[in-house]
Amino acid sequence: MDTDERTSALQAVLGCSKPSAAALAGAMVARNYPARTFIMHQGDRNSQLWLILSGTVQLQAVSIDGQATVISSFGPGELVGAFPDEDDIGYDARAFGPVAALQVEARDLRRLMDAHPDLGPGLAAIFSGQLDIVLDRLSARVTLSASGRVYRELLRLAGNSDNIAPPPVISALALTAQTTRETGSRAISALERRGIVERSEAQLAIRSRRLLEELVY
Repeated sequence: MDTDERTSALQAVLGCSKPSAAALAGAMVARNYPARTFIMHQGDRNSQLWLILSGTVQLQAVSIDGQATVISSFGPGELVGAFPDEDDIGYDARAFGPVAALQVEARDLRRLMDAHPDLGPGLAAIFSGQLDIVLDRLSARVTLSASGRVYRELLRLAGNSDNIAPPPVISALALTAQTTRETGSRAISALERRGIVERSEAQLAIRSRRLLEELVY
């Protein structure tokens, strides 16, 4: 991705002026991460911020006894890393599949925001949306059953569509829903038996969104 392409992408994501997007594009470096690559490790000192262009980055914290908990998953147009200052990272950030991103030093972004204030609203909107996602996931962890969290995650992945392509990997789906692979597998099998979803190698198709929504409890 050249500078002009980065400028166009940043202008679209942040809703800023072209000169501001161009200034930020000049400070960013394109990065590509293969699937399962760790972008950050829990406990590391980090001064970088990444804007995800494609793919999904999963944030996961590991407790002292080795228990892994997914905090959230972020995709295109979202941010991962340190901002506004260098900080100790309290989670692992790993590419769920292949990920393309733009990387910038947190201090460089702060400097650019001073010179180009119209970068601020777009960044604030992204961070605000991500906070909503994390709080929503926390609420689900407290209030929903394990199977309900799996079903809710299916609906989140589908968005406005009734098809998830490629189909979600059960172990990853279960981890994101903060339950075991066995529970996730049983939950999906129950949906298939009732004809609520159909799963193939190419996709998972939701045949009755209403029934699936009713199972989120």
